[in-house]
Amino acid sequence: MATPVQDPLSLLHKMQLASRMSAPGLPEQAPAVALWSGLGFRAAGMTLITPLDHVSEVLPCPAVTFVPGTAPWVKGIANVRGNLFTVVDLQEYLGKDPMTMNDRVRLLIMNVASLSTGLLVNEVLGLRHFDEEQERHDASSLDDAVRAHVRGAFLRDGTLWGIFDMHSLAESESFNSVAA
Repeated sequence: MATPVQDPLSLLHKMQLASRMSAPGLPEQAPAVALWSGLGFRAAGMTLITPLDHVSEVLPCPAVTFVPGTAPWVKGIANVRGNLFTVVDLQEYLGKDPMTMNDRVRLLIMNVASLSTGLLVNEVLGLRHFDEEQERHDASSLDDAVRAHVRGAFLRDGTLWGIFDMHSLAESESFNSVAA
């Protein structure tokens, strides 16, 4: 006895239905956790993080020209691709010993409209992401000098990451008083 011949379109339709019936379902969609992202760095013996939009560039320390009559934490000015930036030793500004220059020291160019300033930091730790719900922490254990510019903190693996606000620093009267 011969099998009845089906038209090809019907056969494809049956195959499609059978395939859909035996296909595994999609995995459950869990809501994505909102992450806070920033640039991590070390300065004055502290681990800090700043919002990404507070820094326009990260550079190795360029040649710096000393400017007489300025505060000791103002290291001078640097020419970066034709733009002059005031170079500030953040560690020294925060009341610690002047930074020792080495191959890890970086210049963070502040993204503040009214200032052309770069901050020397001990080391840049790269892009970091934090879960605001689970890792938010109190920053009261940080040094007084830095706490004035810290807007909270994250705690991860025993390390406290202070959220450093460069706009607060730029608006600070002491930061803008560079005369010695």
